[in-house]
Amino acid sequence: MLKLTKEIHNQIKAHGAASYPYEGCGLLLGRAENGDNIVTEIRPMENVWPNEAEKPIRFSIDPQAWQQAELDAMLNGLDVIGIFHSHPDDVPVASPRDLAWASWPGYSYLITQVLKREPTYSQSWQLAEDRSGFIEEEILEI
Repeated sequence: MLKLTKEIHNQIKAHGAASYPYEGCGLLLGRAENGDNIVTEIRPMENVWPNEAEKPIRFSIDPQAWQQAELDAMLNGLDVIGIFHSHPDDVPVASPRDLAWASWPGYSYLITQVLKREPTYSQSWQLAEDRSGFIEEEILEI
């Protein structure tokens, strides 16, 4: 289960809306506890996908920015527990592209639908242990 506050969820949705028509992206920071990922803060990131025309359907996070966010999280007693991104004008379902780039079972992969600049709803996914696909996980606003 992915647990986060309404305020954090709204920040994620706002980042997706601000990134429109491109995919917005970022890191979920917090802790894993008893099989749940508990988000205590987020780190919005720039979508640095190199082909501008593909940014509405693809994203990439700068490795140095990711590394710095991971270091900052560690220094504050947190871990990177997942990745969030938006799907502009598409459903928030993990795509074959998302599966191809997913690397970490146990991470939450939160996807928010953004329709015409308006964020609608989110779904969260976890990579199967054998990396064969995604399993939807419940989202609980705490």
